[in-house]
Amino acid sequence: MNRNLVIMAVALSLLTSCGEQSKYEKAIADFVQTDKKGTWTDLQFKVIEMGDPTDITVKDSVALLTEKFDSEKSKRLATLNESIARHKVAMEKEHLNTMKKIYQNLIDKNQALVDSLAKTSVKLPDAYKNAAETTVLAKEITCKFSIANPMLNNAKQEITENFILNAAGDKCYRRHSKRK
Repeated sequence: MNRNLVIMAVALSLLTSCGEQSKYEKAIADFVQTDKKGTWTDLQFKVIEMGDPTDITVKDSVALLTEKFDSEKSKRLATLNESIARHKVAMEKEHLNTMKKIYQNLIDKNQALVDSLAKTSVKLPDAYKNAAETTVLAKEITCKFSIANPMLNNAKQEITENFILNAAGDKCYRRHSKRK
């Protein structure tokens, strides 16, 4: 009797410890084997190695959005400023007043864009404004897996990628190659 209880307790602890892992595995397997049109194909998906999930919080998301916005803003400002400089050089070399006016109009339009863009800042989704910075929005997990693609005569491939899952870990949003 006691032996049966011990075996049952060990089996139960193994099942509960694998529960989270299998939830992530299922979400990733479904995502990998489903194409953009929603068609599922059996690719004989097998996990070789799965890392621990990393939480993506509101704070992380805000930092990422801000960094991306600032980067795009800087690129756009640089492009506009280069255009202004080019038009000024061209205007100085120009002899026709009509062309000088055209260049000046281009300079003025680009300068107005620079002035406007310089005043902008990142606009965060309303859901972030009242959310605690520690609120988990998603999970990122690295997974090394194998698939057998039927289009390649079932040749096995081993792939390591990062996956972004929802906060519960049961639905995959996207995947991207693992950065080294």
